[in-house]
Amino acid sequence: MYTAKRIPLHIVLPFAWRTVLFFVIYSFAICALHVWLGWTFLAIPFIPIATIGTAVAFYVGFKNNSSYERLWEARRIWGGLVNASRTWGMMVMDYVSNLDAPVCYASAELNQIQQQLIYRHIAYLNALRLQLRSRPIWQEDRNIGTNIVEKHQASMQGLLDKELSLFLHDEEVVFFIKQQNPATQIIKQQSKHLQELRKEGLISEFYHSEMMRVLSEFYNQQGAAERIKSFPFPRQYAYFSYVFVWLFVIMLPFGLITEMSKVSGWHVWLTIPFYTIISWVFYTMEVVGDTSENPFENSINDIPMTAICRNVEIDLREMLGETELPPKVQAVNNILM
Repeated sequence: MYTAKRIPLHIVLPFAWRTVLFFVIYSFAICALHVWLGWTFLAIPFIPIATIGTAVAFYVGFKNNSSYERLWEARRIWGGLVNASRTWGMMVMDYVSNLDAPVCYASAELNQIQQQLIYRHIAYLNALRLQLRSRPIWQEDRNIGTNIVEKHQASMQGLLDKELSLFLHDEEVVFFIKQQNPATQIIKQQSKHLQELRKEGLISEFYHSEMMRVLSEFYNQQGAAERIKSFPFPRQYAYFSYVFVWLFVIMLPFGLITEMSKVSGWHVWLTIPFYTIISWVFYTMEVVGDTSENPFENSINDIPMTAICRNVEIDLREMLGETELPPKVQAVNNILM
């Protein structure tokens, strides 16, 4: 996620300079043929081109709205995970007690059980984060933060066992990393643990039901995230948006020459700057939608799941009374992963 209010020019130029250069050369060539070689037939009426431009603007706007909806839905999903995680931590600390237990547990034993439930949940969030990012649907080739994203992606390779080992026992780590969907199995283990605590009388039947409801909420949010991950933005919309934008860009200078030549002969050369600006605007609108389609692909517009997981970890470990907490994840060059 890019965190700065404005994107500086030195970040925009790396992905924009090639197309801008193409726009300048292309429009200059058409103007030169029209003026120097007298190819006046290149000038065509502007009305049909303007009609195409209007249609393209509507189409690109639809695509961008749909892309933003996917991005914002992904953020809402992780916001729901954050809220449910805090609820889970509160329930673990308040519901797991000796109230109904036939045999009273020592305070240290209760704290160990509470820590196990909370640490396992932190492991779940990090497992889900790595799962969503470790299997990219395709690589983004227009990423303005490529170097930072590539470093972050490389640091995640083979990290699942290391992340889980920070919060789980070795036998649990060995079991979970062998599963096709470790995050799903971690929640299943939480359910099994709650059932054991219910039998031991450490949580009441009502509390057990409430905590299971929160586990179900984790599954709901996880399924919603996996739906976005496994179902990319429909290509029939994304691809033809790209095609229509370039169709308009290719035809535009022929219409601009007509309009500019109505003023005077030398005004034809103003086609070059005006064409470059208009084409870059349409191209950038298409790129903005394109780079927002899939929010779990390790791009600059990715949901900052690493930072979210760390914030939840800090909150839950504070509930346990811990004081030695990891620092919050900070943005690197205004990119927060």
